[in-house]
Amino acid sequence: MHPSMISWQRKGVERMKTLSALLITLVLAASLSAQNDEQGRNVHNMRVQPFFFEALNFATYDDFGLTGRMDIYVHVPYDIITFIKKDEFYRGGYSITVLISHAEDSKITKEENWERSVDLLTFERTNDPSYYDLTQRSIALEPGTYSVEVIFEDEQSAKEFRLTRSIAIRKFDANLLDISDLMLVRDVANKGMKKQISPQINPNVAALKEGFDLFYEVYNPFRLGAVDIDYRIIRRGETVYKTHETQGLKEGTNTFLARIDNAGLAIGIYTLEVTLRRYNDSTAAGVLTQNKRQFLIEWLTAGAPISIVDLDEAIEQLRYYAKDDELEYIQGSEDEDIRRKRFEEFWENHNPTPGSSSNAAMIEYYNRVAFTNQHFGHYIDGWKTDRGMVYIIFGPPDYIDRHPLDVESKPYEVWEYYDLNRRFILIDETGFGDYRLLYPIWDDRNRLR
Repeated sequence: MHPSMISWQRKGVERMKTLSALLITLVLAASLSAQNDEQGRNVHNMRVQPFFFEALNFATYDDFGLTGRMDIYVHVPYDIITFIKKDEFYRGGYSITVLISHAEDSKITKEENWERSVDLLTFERTNDPSYYDLTQRSIALEPGTYSVEVIFEDEQSAKEFRLTRSIAIRKFDANLLDISDLMLVRDVANKGMKKQISPQINPNVAALKEGFDLFYEVYNPFRLGAVDIDYRIIRRGETVYKTHETQGLKEGTNTFLARIDNAGLAIGIYTLEVTLRRYNDSTAAGVLTQNKRQFLIEWLTAGAPISIVDLDEAIEQLRYYAKDDELEYIQGSEDEDIRRKRFEEFWENHNPTPGSSSNAAMIEYYNRVAFTNQHFGHYIDGWKTDRGMVYIIFGPPDYIDRHPLDVESKPYEVWEYYDLNRRFILIDETGFGDYRLLYPIWDDRNRLR
């Protein structure tokens, strides 16, 4: 940050601290206008990620042995679909495009497309993110590492969202015992003699307070009578949960459902590990196969997770909102439970609807933090950058005038806030996306009062 701006930041932040009521008013106004302000400010929803998808590696026995495939699941909350009233229904629709490319050369190798229609009876469900549409496709792929891009397009508004992640398709050997990827499951229903599972596509399991299930397959070319299966949850290198069971194995494909108890787990990122061992053999030589995956527990408010997975980092991120003495008080205890209690008390004191389990100011603040980490991070987290600071304090700009390739100047951006009568100029001195706040237009007309 430019040295002259350090003093400005402190003064500006102090003004923001003394005008928390104004900030809350702006947050609430932004939240209320989110559904109607199509052309204006890019107001946040209750979450940074609009929809979710999961790509998992399973296998199928065929004439060639054991062939790997990708099972892709797409979870679309109703609140990103535009519904229109038609007769007694609220009707909406969307399309999904899946582009699969080799990670090394970005060449698209496969493309899948499908469309969906959704009919609802009540208007309330059209805006409720807890209701969603789930679709699934299976795609055969050669072994390798792929980039998977999923594109959502709303039928009525033509708005578009894109998500990308990588997946490794393993080379399965029909002569060796192996295990599929691990799928999180939110619900299991009995349908006659079969079980019907509902996948948990969002890796955040905070809302599943009673625990969740884990689904996976084991591919077995042998006639083993039984195996020992160990389940372990790891956080920061320490085992925080473990359980064990013994299961019989048949030759061919074996499917398993295991119940995982997440009660008592704090917010954070976890690794779930499954290990198959020879029966009654706890040595390293007894390991037959193993797989692992990550899941997370984010802060949960009124049933809606927000983007907090590390308490101490969330406290540090309060620097743009909390006063110095408030921040020191929250951080002042070595006991994590006490820090959590103080953190909760701070946000309850700044809750625009005191006593309510939902805190719109907290949700908006940390959604802004998450947005800056996604879009402004480079060698430091996005919330620590100058663009991140401005975005977190003032929210999304009404307009950004970008100049990435001007011949006679370094790349720069001009952020305009029309309602606040403010302008910020940020310049990329290094050419690596590290935009520094160069000069805010600052006079008596646009000071916060």
